[in-house]
Formats: sequence, structure tokens, C-alpha cells
Amino acid sequence: MLVGLWKNMWLKLKGVFGRMGIVEKLESTNDHKRIMSDSKDYANIQQWLAIYQGRAKWIVEHSYLNSASHKRGRQLLSLNMPQIAVKKMATLTFSQKVVLTATKKLNAPQPTSPDDMKQASNVFVHQVFEENHFYDNFERYLEYMFAEGGMCIRLYTYRGQVKIRFATADVFFPISSDANGVTECVIASNFQSNNSYYTLLEWHTEDDTAYVVSNELYESTTADDLGHKVPLTKLYSDLAEETRYSKTEYSGPTFIYLKPNLANNLNLSSPLGIPIYANALDTLRILDETYDALMREIQLSKKTLMVPDSMMKRGVDRMTGQPQFYFDEAEEVYRMFHYDSISGSSNETIKDVTQSLRAESYLNTINTTLKLFASQVGFSAGTFSYDAGGDGMKTATEVVSENSDTYQTKNSHETIIEEALKQLVIRILELAKADPEVNYSDETDVDVTVNFDDSIAKDRSENLSYYMTASGGKPLMDQIAAIKRVNNVTDVEAQEIYDKIQAQQPDQGTLEDIGGGAE
Repeated sequence: MLVGLWKNMWLKLKGVFGRMGIVEKLESTNDHKRIMSDSKDYANIQQWLAIYQGRAKWIVEHSYLNSASHKRGRQLLSLNMPQIAVKKMATLTFSQKVVLTATKKLNAPQPTSPDDMKQASNVFVHQVFEENHFYDNFERYLEYMFAEGGMCIRLYTYRGQVKIRFATADVFFPISSDANGVTECVIASNFQSNNSYYTLLEWHTEDDTAYVVSNELYESTTADDLGHKVPLTKLYSDLAEETRYSKTEYSGPTFIYLKPNLANNLNLSSPLGIPIYANALDTLRILDETYDALMREIQLSKKTLMVPDSMMKRGVDRMTGQPQFYFDEAEEVYRMFHYDSISGSSNETIKDVTQSLRAESYLNTINTTLKLFASQVGFSAGTFSYDAGGDGMKTATEVVSENSDTYQTKNSHETIIEEALKQLVIRILELAKADPEVNYSDETDVDVTVNFDDSIAKDRSENLSYYMTASGGKPLMDQIAAIKRVNNVTDVEAQEIYDKIQAQQPDQGTLEDIGGGAE
């Protein structure tokens, strides 16, 4: 994460390129284009990131008045709903069961087959995925995307391999965009080494003939200053200052920006996205405050006995001069009060002052608010619930209908993810074929299919019911198409399953056999 402020970005650039995810000002120069987003965009990203990490302002800066009317501060207990919500959304939209296939582009559609997986383009793409642990990393960064409002995938080749790397929204700065999304950007990476702070700026731009990646390294003695530009060789022995990717060989830049499929209602002109909970911050605050109140209520409802101090003291410790008591001082049950025998202002008896637990009203408030939060972030109303009886925070796992908010939201986000994955596959093949050190010489213009796993949201029985029957029990689609959908198989495999089913059916005979025939 970027912290502090970047000052004096480079000698030719005026203004300040904001750190902590904040861009204060970046003026146009002959060397670089203008950053599209402003400081408010990155202030929002930092706020969203803090909320996702459990550092929301209402949590860490909570203040209250104690019994003596003194203002005190403490950290609220939290349900951590932002993390729970984005994790569930990431799991719903992508998992190990998602199947990507890259096959040779044909003039006419052909039935899909298990042999498609054996094509050179598909084998190579999945080899790259495995080498980069793509499935695990992509699901994790999708969680960050839903939490911060965006993410970036960047690709390059290194020593004969295609590399896939990711960047979070707080280090991604768009330069230009069109109807298809961000087309140019800056990606920042900062780290510390040998008492110096380094920032690597990776510029992705384009001209008439090529997509260009330029690298600049800056060094500073403090974390809040960008410092001065230094040679790349100070840290990177084989990182080029500029790499050009010809537009005759590449259909797009070597980075892919994706964001949740939500309109940015906070900045209508920004190409950046927003997290799924961007419009639910007040709801999150109420949830945490209510949950904290419930936990304190449970704490205050512990057995409490008021005991006269004369019953508790047994003398004074000669070594320390401190009073000794007839009970363990770590015990929280007893509270002492001073008994005044002269004035009779108090009663020398033990009193039970245990507070009654008002958990039900708090639980009702939490669960009602959870329903609101679920609808605000795109889930069905009953997705989240809280049970103080031992289960704690629960996430619904029951079957979800195709008309539910959860299923429709999942499909909406998958539209964006699917397009990004298709671009990713094409770019992997283009990078591989253009680099002679990479062992690949097959097609780059391929058909990419992405089959998401619907069973995460629905079980097989509902799939079968939905695809095979309509009103009146009539078939909704032909049996082969239904078999393909329900079992997530290719056209050829579906036909084989259908043939086996038909072969196992008893012979029904002819109409003449049934009617008995003519004598």
C-alpha cells in the first residue's frame, strides 16, 4: 500500500503525484500524459481499503462518555461484513471449477468436444495458468477488486515464460480511456531496501504503431517523498526502460483493467470502479455499533454482587502496604461498596445487581440491518444472518433461484470477468508467439469460451428442473442441450450420454405390437 505523499515526482513533472492512493496534481508534459482521476477518487479508495481491512473510521475512532461524563475512546468490535461480503462475491463469480477453453477460430460453429482441450493453444494457456498459480491468485484479487473497486492484470515474458501479475486499485492510475475501458495507465510499486525507499512507475501508453511500456525508478530516504529518479540497474539488472509491442502483433495493451459491474455514482466521469459496499457505509456503521453494543451488553450482564468492604478485607499486606481480600482479585463477580455504620447511609448486606440481558432487541436490529446490507451489495435479503447462540455470523448456503438477487448479481459481474478472461487468453498467446524464447508458435486468433460454475449458486436438481421442464411438465429444451447444461460437458460428451440413456431404455415395440395387430 502506498503511504505518505509523493513529492517532486521527477524534474520535468510539476505538481504532486499523491501517495496513500491520492493524486493531488499531475500536469501534462512532453514526456507523459495526464492522470485522469483526481485526489477524491484515491481518497475514496483509501477509505474503502481501510473499511475492508477492519480499520473504518467509526471503528478505530469511536468515542463515548463514561459514567463520570469523561470522554473516552476505544475500538469498536466489528462483524467484519465488508470482508465477508466481498469474499462471498469473489467465490460466487470465480472458482477452480471455471473452465476456460482456447480453440482455433473456425468459419462455422462446430460441436464442442473433449478434443478441444488438447489443442495447442488451449494446452499452452493452461500451462501458463498453472505456472502462475492463476486460479488461486485471480480469485484472491477478485476479492480485492470487490473491496476497492478495481484491479489490474499485467503480462510480460521473462526467460521463456509468460508471467501474470496483479495490481490493486490503490496503485493503479488511469491515463486515458474509451468506451471499452482504460487504455493507458500508470502502475506504481513501492518497497524499502537498505534504508532507502524505492518506487517503480510502470507506464503503459500507446502511439500509432505500438503499445509502449516504460519503467522509471525513484529513490528516497523517507517514506513520504518520491525522491529522485535513479537508473533501473540499481535494482533491476535486466529490466528495460522501454518495451514496444507492435500493433501488428498485439490486439491490445499488455494490461487489463477490470472493475465490478457497477456504475460509479460517486464520480460519473471517472473510469475507475467502486466496491460493492460503496453505497452501504452508513449501514456498515450501524451494524458495527449495534454488534458492539450487543457484546458490551453480554459483558455487563455477567453476575455482579455488591459486597460491603468490611466483608471483603482481611488485613493489610505488611510488605506492600496494600489491602488483602478474601477473594481472588481477578474475579469480576464482586464489587465493593463502603458501609457507613454511623450514618446508616448504606446497608451491610450483599446485593445482586446483575443487569438483565437485552439481547433480543439487539439481535433483531442486527438481522434487520443485515437484510438491508445484503440488498445494497447485490445479495438476496436472507443471505446474511447473525445468531448469538453460538453460530455467530452465518452466510446462506441454500439453493438460490435464477430470479434471486444473488444469482442475477453473480451473472452481472461475470459479464465483466468473462470479457477480461478472454482478453487475458488472447494476450498470453500474442506475447508467447512474439517472443522467440517462448516455446509457442500456434494460433493467436482463437475462440475463447468461459464456462462459469452455476452449481455454486444452484444445485444440480434445480438446474435439471429449470432446463428440462416448463409449465405443464413440457420439455423446455432438447435433451442433449439439457444434459450439456446440467453436467457441464461438451456437445460430443452430451451426445454420448444421451446415446447411453437411449440404449438403456426398454424396447417399446411398434404400434402394431401394442394393439395386437391384425389376424
